[in-house]
Amino acid sequence: MRSKALFPLLALVALLVATAPAGAKPDKAGDGARGSISLEGLTLSSEFGTPTGFPTLVPTTPLRTPVTEGANFSYSSIECSSGPAPFNDKGLDFNPDFPGLEDPAPIRSVIEGTVTKTTPNDRGAIEGTITSFLCQEGEETDQIVISFKSRFRPASPSEVELRGGTIPTTGGLALKGRFTITEGTGRFEDISGRGSLRMLLTCLPRTLMRNGATSCADLGAFSEAIFQTQGRFEDPTVPTA
Repeated sequence: MRSKALFPLLALVALLVATAPAGAKPDKAGDGARGSISLEGLTLSSEFGTPTGFPTLVPTTPLRTPVTEGANFSYSSIECSSGPAPFNDKGLDFNPDFPGLEDPAPIRSVIEGTVTKTTPNDRGAIEGTITSFLCQEGEETDQIVISFKSRFRPASPSEVELRGGTIPTTGGLALKGRFTITEGTGRFEDISGRGSLRMLLTCLPRTLMRNGATSCADLGAFSEAIFQTQGRFEDPTVPTA
């Protein structure tokens, strides 16, 4: 009796397999958002003032010259409540666009770093973090935190191109390295990614003029840090169209 009941069941299974589309897979949730991400901006030292006169997000400690191993430093942009900041109001870009986010989006950033190695030829290594806050209605909101490792070398006076325009510099230290997204909050809570980083620790001409100095060495520190990152991101929790 058992064998007679088994034959119709086997026939039904065979029929389902034969009529299923080739290569069909069980339905599953979408993979979420993924693509390219870039972060960039101009950060400043509160010690030497800002071009607009508005305060930085946090008090900062610039990298002193000459550069020494173990030196810690920090730089910050002005607050979201201070209004538009030309080199930070287009600071965060996703491709494809991140759902529900202005793209590019305004951000404010804080850089913290440590000189981990120096050599006699003014070269060395720096590690640190960049915390970028999304600006919404004049407030710092969701964060993206990246960690980076880089090498540095002396840089000649040049111009740095950001989405907000061209920044003339007096040279300084050029950093080149890699970054990893280590943390996020709010809509970025589950984001991950990695990529390349460039940074310039420098002194803007108007900062030197405002402080009566002729160079970073004369000022005794690098008064600004300009950063640019390019990489890939993914977030499995963000729905896509």
